[in-house]
Amino acid sequence: MDAEGSRCMRGGERAKKLAVLVAAQSLLVAVCLAITLYAYWDLHQLGSGDDVHIQFDAISEILANATLHFNHIRSRNMMNLADKCSNKISVNCTGPYVLYMDVCYKSLDREASGILRLGVVGRAAPLCTFNLEASLEACRGLHSITYLQAGQEAALDLRSTGRFKIKNVTVGLSYLLGSRCEY
Repeated sequence: MDAEGSRCMRGGERAKKLAVLVAAQSLLVAVCLAITLYAYWDLHQLGSGDDVHIQFDAISEILANATLHFNHIRSRNMMNLADKCSNKISVNCTGPYVLYMDVCYKSLDREASGILRLGVVGRAAPLCTFNLEASLEACRGLHSITYLQAGQEAALDLRSTGRFKIKNVTVGLSYLLGSRCEY
């Protein structure tokens, strides 16, 4: 009986140790989960509000050789439209930017070709260009990295040969250094 009683005591001690170990492990998992949720919530609250960016709603019905006029701004931070004509973007931060677009276009002539250009207002040379090939109808995602200085105004132009039409375009411009705008 004593041997079995001792075995029962040791089994009870092992069960207590196992229960303490499981409780400690569960507590550690709960703490890790709480930290993860806190970090996620903190990042989610910041969202893209700290990023320097501007994003426009879709622009429709643009014919050849025109500057794109932005109808509405979907979201913005430290950028805005520079004029009442809604065709110039004003930037507050010097640095690299990503210009991205979704473009649906149509050539009305077989020989038509076009170029979408982002340029600084007052300068002849564009910062970046996108070629649009002749086709009955096409939709493409376009992007480029470009460099803008604080206080500059930029505009998007369509230059084309032949009859060329942009059916709609969504445009965004994001600062590559996130929320750092030191210049």
